[in-house]
Amino acid sequence: MSDTNEVLGVSVIDKARVKAGRLIKVINTNIPKFSNAKKQYIAVWVEDANSANERCLLFTDKEILSAEHRADQNKEDLTRKDFFTNLID
Repeated sequence: MSDTNEVLGVSVIDKARVKAGRLIKVINTNIPKFSNAKKQYIAVWVEDANSANERCLLFTDKEILSAEHRADQNKEDLTRKDFFTNLID
């Protein structure tokens, strides 16, 4: 049995429902020969503050670690979720 699932035609590693803001590991299914492309990426759906321009972004593990480090170093710039938003999330 494989460790991957198909979600709308995409091979995913994490068995999680696709939801805005959720980090889901996906397999790079089209790696060109002699490429330095990664075998997997982390996909996350995001949208602008006005709920427009929804899109899926791909990150490497290293890029996620870098973003986490940046957030840790700049806690004063982080946005906060209110209690009720956190309840329905």
